[in-house]
Amino acid sequence: MLKDIVTSSMLSGVLDEVVGVLPVCIPVLITFIALRKGIAFVQSILHSA
Repeated sequence: MLKDIVTSSMLSGVLDEVVGVLPVCIPVLITFIALRKGIAFVQSILHSA
């Protein structure tokens, strides 16, 4: 049923959008992880002081 609705051109469009979003998502994820680790580091230093 679903294979009749979804065509290869629809899937290639979805893949193009996902590949287009990756250059934006990867730096955002890296920045988010770095901020979390930085905040945790500062909290640990303040807690031990």
